[in-house]
Amino acid sequence: MAIHCNKFIIFSLAMICLFVQQTSHGQDTTLTLLGTGGGPGGDTSRAGIASLLTVNGTHYLFDAGESVARQLAFAGLIESDIHHVFLTHLHDDHTVGLPSLVSFAHTRRTSGLTVYGPPNTAALLDGILAYQARDAEIRIAEQGQGLRDPLELFQGQDLGPGVVYEDENLRITAVENTHYNIPETHPASINKSYSYRVETADKVIVFTGDTGPSEAVEKLAQGADILVSEMVTNEALASVPAFVMEHMLEEHLSNEEVGKLAQLAEVEMLVISHTSTVTQEEIDNIARYYQGTIIVGEDLAQF
Repeated sequence: MAIHCNKFIIFSLAMICLFVQQTSHGQDTTLTLLGTGGGPGGDTSRAGIASLLTVNGTHYLFDAGESVARQLAFAGLIESDIHHVFLTHLHDDHTVGLPSLVSFAHTRRTSGLTVYGPPNTAALLDGILAYQARDAEIRIAEQGQGLRDPLELFQGQDLGPGVVYEDENLRITAVENTHYNIPETHPASINKSYSYRVETADKVIVFTGDTGPSEAVEKLAQGADILVSEMVTNEALASVPAFVMEHMLEEHLSNEEVGKLAQLAEVEMLVISHTSTVTQEEIDNIARYYQGTIIVGEDLAQF
């Protein structure tokens, strides 16, 4: 993990924890980076992308990548503690943890879970419930009336851009970003990729999700306390097949583009997530444009 603050680099988890404690004391909003990895496949150093906001004791999950159930356990939670999930888009590295989140919670859940996201989110959840049906059938037959039908507990809700959710703790606004470049004539063009702005009483946090450069995301992030941004690294570029390279270069953010976004949006803190190994050179490239606090996120870091 690295902090860049006024061109001074600190490599210390203890210093990060002290920094977080000092800046979050007395506040009711906590951001936990459950997983910070990006892309399909397993990673020995990072769990799949998933971020948890806890506001006044209520938990809101943003994306549900690989190992999300395990990461919740590390954070001292269980699957049934989660009642709201917001998906930025439906690529598998952002959704593959959903089956475990839904299925493992079934036997301990008394109230429901709603998964919100772009078009086809409800259809995705229908598929997960179809997968879960056999397990639920067996458990309900064995354990009787103590378990509810999963169809009563879990639902998916497709969202459009704009204010997508509001309760006593927070308000969430979505914009479409530039992670997809699908021709409008193609049937798959119904799929969208979103970035989210979350406003609570004490913090404004913006999740870019996966995106390329985007004026809409820049406007969404204006003045945020924390910008949680994806970033494609040189290591990631070197690992992908040739046919994926154009997507990586145009529909993700380079280190320079992340720096420009944070600078133009005038955010207080930049947290890098959905990434792989970040080099000192890449941090320095960000700092050429953005002079605020830069943190390379690690799994289970809190802010």
